[in-house]
Amino acid sequence: MDVILLHDVQKLGRRGEKVNVARGYARNFLFPQGLAVHADRAHEKELEARLHRLEVQDEKGREEAEALAAALKDLSVTIKAAAGEESLYGSVNASMIAQALKEKGHAIEAKMVVLEEPLKKLGSYRIPLRIHRDFEAEVEVTVERA
Repeated sequence: MDVILLHDVQKLGRRGEKVNVARGYARNFLFPQGLAVHADRAHEKELEARLHRLEVQDEKGREEAEALAAALKDLSVTIKAAAGEESLYGSVNASMIAQALKEKGHAIEAKMVVLEEPLKKLGSYRIPLRIHRDFEAEVEVTVERA
């Protein structure tokens, strides 16, 4: 089934692209989430106007993301957690890192923090942040014993 993406979808495509996906994926995920519309002539004109509005918003978001990336360039945060000798009793996840960055005054959401798996050991880590589709930043996260 051919669909036109209304938003960037990771591992599928960027906004405005026409992609071919399984019918169930489109019907059960993309359409209900508002991520795509069926690729037909009825949607094309409406989509052009919508994409133009989104591009204007995206330009503003790109400028904000660039400023945020510059502010996060040399930032480091410390998270204290209960731990044994080397490993944590729990783990440090993306929402904990986002909360630590919010406490430092930066508007970061947990979905922006790119963690392959939660941090389970004490130490310092370089964690990438996906601020915008065109901008990434790295922050240093230090996990210490509470």
